[in-house]
Amino acid sequence: MAAGKEPRINFSTKAELNEGGLHGVLIWVCLHRKPYPSSSAAPVGAPVFPNLIQEGHSGFDIRINFPGVPLFFQYKLPELMKRGTAFEIASGHCPGLSIPFFRIAMMRRDVSRQHELLLRLEARYPSNVFYAAPCTANISDFDRSYNGATVARQSIFVSPGDIGPLPDDKAYSLAYKPGLATGYFCSKPKPTKVQTFDDLAALFKEQFAEKRFAEVGEAAREMRENVLELASPSMRQAEQLIAERVGARRIQILDGAARPPEEERAVTDILVAREIARVDLGVDLLVAQPR
Repeated sequence: MAAGKEPRINFSTKAELNEGGLHGVLIWVCLHRKPYPSSSAAPVGAPVFPNLIQEGHSGFDIRINFPGVPLFFQYKLPELMKRGTAFEIASGHCPGLSIPFFRIAMMRRDVSRQHELLLRLEARYPSNVFYAAPCTANISDFDRSYNGATVARQSIFVSPGDIGPLPDDKAYSLAYKPGLATGYFCSKPKPTKVQTFDDLAALFKEQFAEKRFAEVGEAAREMRENVLELASPSMRQAEQLIAERVGARRIQILDGAARPPEEERAVTDILVAREIARVDLGVDLLVAQPR
């Protein structure tokens, strides 16, 4: 690989994305780096997302005296619908929706408690829990959004609460189209609010002023407690083991560098919460701080 160049990420099939996994990775990556030199600069004043995994190497760290707002994402991989025979179009009950559009499948209620857990998590963190799905129609568009660090801004975000509880064990889906502020929860189309990343950024900028998020250390402790309460009994039993593993990794990364104890507690709480949320709840946890 030539010096100074980042590796190109390639994929060829839907299966390789693993239910939105690559999309989630690239949202995370693009929130933590600048665009390539050929791309326009990121907006001035946008919130920052401390890179807790690699902070020992990059020097990018949480700021203990600043607010910290959690964001929980469940990544979904859509199917691009190109034909007018799609039931959302053929039914005529989805105003504003036209081909091509995207459709994501919801996890069936009898197969997984995923949606129920997201609703319970959202009850603890209103305006902070979302399904996230891309708006890129092909590999070239996806590559361009990655190169420009705009994957998050070329994605849509939907609150589980706006969808509501799944009514039964049947298959349901969500249809959406870039630029359309309303999606449709189907099979019987129900208008559902669709948000952009800029919408989310405006929301959590307001949350920086909320007392519960005013100090990242206290917010991190609450994140860990709330995630743990929703976790399975086996995961709750493994909490201490996870914390020990996080601590060992931190020692290795920091390589003897000293960090204030309150900062270490906050980082550990966030990383433990993030691991439990990822493994047991199927969601990714990011933390936003003001610039």
